[in-house]
Amino acid sequence: MEDLLKEQQKTNELLQKLIIQNKDPNELLTAEQVHEEFDIGINMVRRIFRDPELPVQRYTVPFKVTRQAINNYINKKHDYLRERG
Repeated sequence: MEDLLKEQQKTNELLQKLIIQNKDPNELLTAEQVHEEFDIGINMVRRIFRDPELPVQRYTVPFKVTRQAINNYINKKHDYLRERG
């Protein structure tokens, strides 16, 4: 029974990743949405939004970024993201 539950959990996680991948890449996300969807701490998301490498729409309140831009940014290596403090 435990094996079946573990397998179901893995299936659910894969489905969740597929759902996220199939979302509109041009959808605009706020920092709060990025925090919730990508399970990143809100302070780290705010730090990411301040990075000039991320094309954040600063003329909107709250600031927004496209799903594609945040995915590309997260998949790149950023040394400061690994720092603690």
